[in-house]
Amino acid sequence: MESSENRTTEEASALAWPLAMLTKLVIRLPVMTLLTAGIVAVASVCLAINFLGFKTSRLDLINPQSSFNQLWLDYLDQFSADDDVVVIIEGENREVIVPVMEELYTRLAADDQSFYAVLHEKGLSRIREKGLHFVSDEELERIDRELVRLDPVLDGNWETIGVAQLVWGLNQQLNWARTHPEDPAAKHIASDSSRQLDRLGDNLLAALGEDRPDQPFWSPPSKSLTAMMSQIDSDYFLANDGQMGLILLRLVKQGESFSQGTEAITRLREILDQFKRSYPKLRFGLTGLPVMENDEMQRSQIDMAEASIVSLIGVAILFCAGFGGLRHPLLAVGTLIVGMACAMGFITLGVGHLNILSVSFGVILIGLGIDFGIHYVARYLKSRGDGATAAEALVGTARDIGPGIFTGGVTTAVAFFTASLTDFTGVAELGIIAGGGLLICLFVSLTVLPASIYLADRNRNRHTLPRPLKVEAWIYPLLRAPRGTLAFSLILCVGAGFGASRMQYDHNLLNLQPVDVESVQWEHKLLNDSDRSVWFALSIAPTRQELLARKQQFEQLKTVDRVEEIASLIPVPSRAKLEIIRRVHGRLETLPESPQMIDTPEAGQLGQLLADSQRLLLAEDDISQSAYRRLGQVREILRGMPQSRYQMSMADLQQRTAGELLQWLYSLQAVSNPEPPSTDDLPEALVTRFVGKNNQLLLRIYPQGSIWDMEDLERFVADVESVDSKATGQPLQTFYASRQMQNSYIHAAIYSLIVVLIILLLDFRSLRHSMLAILPVGFGALLMFGILGFNDIPLNPANMIVLPLILGIGIDDGVHVIHDYRRQRGGYCLGASTAAGIVVTSLTTMIGFGSLMLAEHRGLASLGRVLTIGVACCLFTSLVMLPVILTLLSPRSDEGDPADRKSQPLGFRSQPPGISAAPGGNHSEDSADFGNQSGGFEKSTGKERKDFPIPPSRRG
Repeated sequence: MESSENRTTEEASALAWPLAMLTKLVIRLPVMTLLTAGIVAVASVCLAINFLGFKTSRLDLINPQSSFNQLWLDYLDQFSADDDVVVIIEGENREVIVPVMEELYTRLAADDQSFYAVLHEKGLSRIREKGLHFVSDEELERIDRELVRLDPVLDGNWETIGVAQLVWGLNQQLNWARTHPEDPAAKHIASDSSRQLDRLGDNLLAALGEDRPDQPFWSPPSKSLTAMMSQIDSDYFLANDGQMGLILLRLVKQGESFSQGTEAITRLREILDQFKRSYPKLRFGLTGLPVMENDEMQRSQIDMAEASIVSLIGVAILFCAGFGGLRHPLLAVGTLIVGMACAMGFITLGVGHLNILSVSFGVILIGLGIDFGIHYVARYLKSRGDGATAAEALVGTARDIGPGIFTGGVTTAVAFFTASLTDFTGVAELGIIAGGGLLICLFVSLTVLPASIYLADRNRNRHTLPRPLKVEAWIYPLLRAPRGTLAFSLILCVGAGFGASRMQYDHNLLNLQPVDVESVQWEHKLLNDSDRSVWFALSIAPTRQELLARKQQFEQLKTVDRVEEIASLIPVPSRAKLEIIRRVHGRLETLPESPQMIDTPEAGQLGQLLADSQRLLLAEDDISQSAYRRLGQVREILRGMPQSRYQMSMADLQQRTAGELLQWLYSLQAVSNPEPPSTDDLPEALVTRFVGKNNQLLLRIYPQGSIWDMEDLERFVADVESVDSKATGQPLQTFYASRQMQNSYIHAAIYSLIVVLIILLLDFRSLRHSMLAILPVGFGALLMFGILGFNDIPLNPANMIVLPLILGIGIDDGVHVIHDYRRQRGGYCLGASTAAGIVVTSLTTMIGFGSLMLAEHRGLASLGRVLTIGVACCLFTSLVMLPVILTLLSPRSDEGDPADRKSQPLGFRSQPPGISAAPGGNHSEDSADFGNQSGGFEKSTGKERKDFPIPPSRRG
């Protein structure tokens, strides 16, 4: 866009004049500018200290309007549930672990200032008293019938259970069944009587000398009662075959800090250390989502603080090395610190809090915010070296490089701001905080930095100023043959495309944690050595019947390991069932301490009764045939057995049988409490985990595989939702939040690319130049993904922020190169200050983010690694590929004999091709020598600027 007045394209920039006017105002009032900035910075820091909040839960990162998060919030509303902390005790066996569990439980339960809902066992002793409520109606009726038959015994007549009486009674039942075949109960009574005769025959054979194991004649007739009692008896939380005991508890959170629950976790670890000293043969561990989150936050805080310090020092050192002095780098770093302090005020007023993701804003501002100062100082020193005064150089810098700094800063900020359009709250807040912070740092760089430089340099001779590093000598070999360099670069990009196809995304959050964190190690141990996990899906049912039906469906899924609930512990018995239980309980209220002596029947009388039994056992089923054979064997033994031996054997059998009966009656009495079970019979800590405030009931569904593996998690989530589409829980939250976060970063990159293109069109007013400015991003991202793919470095929830960051960094570099291109006429030669600015900004950004690679937190380390690779790729595409393309697109001119251009390499000529030096030896911005000529405030056309006329003595 050249005018008839022979202006360059850049001189027509709409931003040049306003930025120059702003700088004139600043350098007229430098002290006032710095004083105002200092007051704002101090006020912002004080505001942040007093009012900036912290949101430490992963729940705070998720959009509360998301459908999956709504289900989780509904669950929290019903159950007010904090996640459980898991205390682990590992030892040789149950006998060693349980007493220590009891002692540790007592200690933790007493510390109600730090912990609540402490649970180490199901605590079902009161439920155990009501065991008959859990048997089926049919089995309960059988118990009732059996007790009716035993009424004489309960009244004190123990003779009725003598062997002869038992056989006679069973014969009567068989005879009745034979004579009443039409009765529906006949077949059942006959089968039951045959089974008892078979068992009695087995006991008689054992008592009379046969080598047979004794089997109790009297045993509980209810299989469901036996199973239920067994379940209630094993109420300690044990795993790994009793070698691992678990205690569950929840933390009392005090105050608001970035590591919630720190005080309670510290107290818990102190208690565990005491137990470790008292029981050195046992191992004590601590895990659970609250502990892992706390450990992650504490480690992240340390890592981020260390990285910020390292990056700030590294940036300052590199700045000094790049520009050959200490004063200007320190002024730029000081300006950045002022900008970051002011950004704290913006964060406090605009967002009000930091979250797990947005806490990284400091490293982002250090890595990107320093770029403004670097470009500014590079251009300023170039102008001073060309002979301008401090005021002239500052205004000229604002006019010449200011538009590039402004456009690059705005596009980078927009790359973050567009993240606020995404669904993932954590990414959206990070975009607002980082974007706003960058705009503040940009404004501070355009005001505070020139004011600081003016105060520091206004009385200094230009010859005493430092000379920036000549990076053009490093790039010359690559730019000497533009076509070959471009061809090589394109081959690299094609190869990178193959690597990019191997890119993976790692959803496993455990892979982000520090390797040596105890809570993560114990979580791995729980997953590998036991059937326990701290994560499970949740299904809420309004009724007991619906919940039990779902439980049955969940248990049939291959991806489900087990299902926990307490609804089955609270049955709803019918009125008839309650009446039977009351009758049973009434019959068993008074039982003797020991059975009475029972008279021994005559051998002949017993033999005759057994013969009658054989005659009645005519059914052809296996049990009847087995009983027939055994009773026949007993009769044969009785015929040849001496009377004395018979008397002794039968007396022993009858008394033992009576003792078994009494024991069975006592076992029934222990579970015959007629009061229906209720939640009042369960520990409050257990009820609060499974019963909501509106009496809704909860199912916990534990996965079969590792939910940290995304494929296993995806299958588990799909299976759970196939049964209950409204299921929730940490596995589902993690699955959907991870997907939402991944998509949000991708969408943010797409949105920002669109908005950035619009901004570039407004600035350049040229679609061609706008697309060229975006080119370093496209090729840089391709190279980055290729390197990541070839080196098996996955993207993950921590380093996905690389997408908007790389977009902002790459476009910033491209904008400066295009602005440099537009400032020139004829053949393009990359400006030395532009090259120096891009190299130093890229290296400072790599140091800023590369410092994260020192972090023990693997998520932060991966972020630093990926961003360092990405910035390096954008540096190559911005400083090699784009200048080569611009060189090939520029008009060619006669450059003279190559021998005359040995010191003037392609891309770094003293003047643009076809343009002679201005009177007085003026050089363009593209001069290969930064300070050997005067009159640097004149354009390549040789026309003087009107703002600050150069005195005749300085025009040469």
